[in-house]
Amino acid sequence: MKISRAELQDLDEILKLQYLAYQSEAALFGTDDIPPLKQTIEEVEDEYSNGIILKMHTDDNVIVGSVRAKKRKTLHISVN
Repeated sequence: MKISRAELQDLDEILKLQYLAYQSEAALFGTDDIPPLKQTIEEVEDEYSNGIILKMHTDDNVIVGSVRAKKRKTLHISVN
């Protein structure tokens, strides 16, 4: 496994992975009405433009996880 900075062309795959990752949480709460399942590709592109997205991937570049960070007054990190 490797960790590297995500590229613009990775964002669709990262969003699909996010949707899969949050299915168990949605089932636990009995609703799909949670922010990670409602996020759009445009919102992820905005995060990409205004922060940093790292991806964990296999040697053949299959993305298996991601982390997003954005500097505010404190550092905010989202893990998928």
